[in-house]
Amino acid sequence: MNDYLTRLGMWLWQLGPANPILVRVVQGGSKRPRHLWLRFGYLAAIVVVVVVVMAGDVGGSASTLGDLAKNASRMFMWASITQLSLMCFLSPIFTAGAITQERDSQTFDILLSTPLSDAQIVLGSLMSRLYFLLVLLFAGLPVFLITMIYGGVTFRQIILSSAIAAATAVITGSLAIAISMIRVGTRRTIFSFYMMIGLYLLAVYAAGRWDGTWVQEASANTDGVKISWLAAFHPFLAMDVALNRVPAPDVALLTSRGTIMRYLIAYPQQAYITIMLGVSTLLTIVAVFFVRRSKESEVGFAGRLVAKFSRHNPDGDERRRKPRKVWKNPVAWREATTRASAVTKGFLQVILLGGGVIVAILMLVDHVQDPDVVTARFRLSVVMSIELSMILLVATNTAATAITKERESDTMELLLTTPLTSQYIVWGKLRGLVTFTLPLIAIPVFSVTLFAIHGLLTDAKNIVVPVESVIETAALMVVYAAAACMFGLYMSLHNRRTVQAVMFSVGTIVVVCLIMTFVGDSIVTSADKLGAFLAPFTPFTGIQTLIDPARVFKGSMTTSLGSEYIAVRIWMATGCGVAIAIYILCIGGAYKSMVRNFDMIVRRQSANVK
Repeated sequence: MNDYLTRLGMWLWQLGPANPILVRVVQGGSKRPRHLWLRFGYLAAIVVVVVVVMAGDVGGSASTLGDLAKNASRMFMWASITQLSLMCFLSPIFTAGAITQERDSQTFDILLSTPLSDAQIVLGSLMSRLYFLLVLLFAGLPVFLITMIYGGVTFRQIILSSAIAAATAVITGSLAIAISMIRVGTRRTIFSFYMMIGLYLLAVYAAGRWDGTWVQEASANTDGVKISWLAAFHPFLAMDVALNRVPAPDVALLTSRGTIMRYLIAYPQQAYITIMLGVSTLLTIVAVFFVRRSKESEVGFAGRLVAKFSRHNPDGDERRRKPRKVWKNPVAWREATTRASAVTKGFLQVILLGGGVIVAILMLVDHVQDPDVVTARFRLSVVMSIELSMILLVATNTAATAITKERESDTMELLLTTPLTSQYIVWGKLRGLVTFTLPLIAIPVFSVTLFAIHGLLTDAKNIVVPVESVIETAALMVVYAAAACMFGLYMSLHNRRTVQAVMFSVGTIVVVCLIMTFVGDSIVTSADKLGAFLAPFTPFTGIQTLIDPARVFKGSMTTSLGSEYIAVRIWMATGCGVAIAIYILCIGGAYKSMVRNFDMIVRRQSANVK
């Protein structure tokens, strides 16, 4: 008996703490300066949030212990939301590398030849990618414990918020490992991984804020929001309950529901942690069975089956591919057609394009049945903001891999041996990436066009958006996407690895958009008509103000306001023209800088790699 227990303990020890893959990462991975700066940036972001909230509370002159407790609770709330947001952003970046590890590093076959078991390979790969994220969570605990000094924050809340963030990191890592073990990852696979996580977070959160998913037995908070039954499946909805922002109903009030549903609704934060850990365990077990199975490469079984019939010649047994018409700039054609656009084909294309069209039609049908202009503008602005965020993330992520992938696949040297100049290459990549984003931009433009046409066919009181908003929305989104592509290309040129380029470019875009939105909203809601002119300079504020001009006046606004409504439309049109011109100038300056330094940076990096 003791012999079996000893063997079991040794097996568990080698499977977990003594796993060679994990030990290697723990010993050498966190000594890199990049990890040091990331830890510093993570803690700095949380500390800055706490200091900003504290400064605002000090300005409110909290004099009693009760006020201090409320201020501490507010600091903890924003710090927890910031921590969870950072986990949702960092987890896909650090775990998505597992999807392409076999193809990029070309060491997976060597790993299979070692005495490591399938479970050791899977758990080692998973724990090595979660190690850094979990260390970040532990590093942030002292900041959260400080908020307990004045009361208002319990140790249970700190543990729950950290556990929700940790469960989010674990499920993301398990999903990445499962994908990497089931099939060899490609650029399309890793991009779909990013997109599906982003779509899930945005779509489920929006559904959780819809009153159709609210639990009727629950009580509403001060804003009139009730808990959604989706809270057990979404990190931010579960965090709202853990922070007491949305009250959960008592179990005794849910007698009409099943046992499992009662638990999910009454304890959504614990349910979310349990569900995510359970799904992670299941994904890890499934991945173990696929370690030594032959994997599909670029094309799956369905893709090969479709290709077989699509290239079959009815007159004979010959299989052939339809010839492609290459653009005048082959680099642009390659980015827009054969590489970048591949991520929007198939199932993902149906979700993005088809889903956007269906949502727009449903919103219009609902507006026809209930012609409330204020509600329609609010819903349209929310959907447009979600679609704009996806466009910016897609453009930045794709552009950030445009040059690093050339370097990692050893095609950059081949590209430099051609007569193509640096100007030709950079312009081709920028043009191809912007062309790639046009189908995505067509979704919000289609939504605005539907409401604009409906406004022309109805009376003035039911006009949701004016006709010129269609042109303004299309032009603004193109320059916003072009700016994101230009910045992603810049980071891709100055970083050697894809993960670094994606991490820094996407992270910077997220932070800059948050700051610009915060500042832009403050200006728009306080500068009267001048705010309508300044709104297009910030992406999300500009799009929301185009759809909902009432934000300028802090109230409901319809066409009945007459001259004020016309004045806002004129200021918005003028601001759009000036903002577009400034964005084009900035993109042109960055483009010239890239062209001027392209050869020097690429050759220096190639020399350093060798």
